[in-house]
Amino acid sequence: MMGFGVFHGREFITLREDGQIAPNSTVGEQYLDDKEAVMLAYNDSGNEIAIIPLEENYDRGDVYAHRAGKTHTISARGFLKNNDIMPDETIRYTPEWDDDIGGDNVEGGFRLDLDQEGEVVTIDSSTEEVTDDTNDDASDDTAAPAQ
Repeated sequence: MMGFGVFHGREFITLREDGQIAPNSTVGEQYLDDKEAVMLAYNDSGNEIAIIPLEENYDRGDVYAHRAGKTHTISARGFLKNNDIMPDETIRYTPEWDDDIGGDNVEGGFRLDLDQEGEVVTIDSSTEEVTDDTNDDASDDTAAPAQ
């Protein structure tokens, strides 16, 4: 499909049962390190979330602060609840980058297809050592609670 770039490998965005959206370190470092916020939108007919990185945090209802650090988190409990997509368990999905999201004002954004089979995250890595996510056997640090 034109405008879509499918990620391969260990790039994930996790929806946590506590209302956090958590891009893993690979996605965060590549697309979010210099961003203060994201715009979130939900397409109910396509059952997908659009996540558009923004240079700064705007005082708008559809803009959510992005916190970078050891982990990347977006507090989106209200967004997930209002759109009736709050997960019962922590699930990670493979995102797609779409250059056409956001029009002329931003450089693109992620599409997170909630119809894809996500991976349930059952490991609480908050008590584990940080691992290099280039190893396929290593656990993903996005399941750790926000600090």
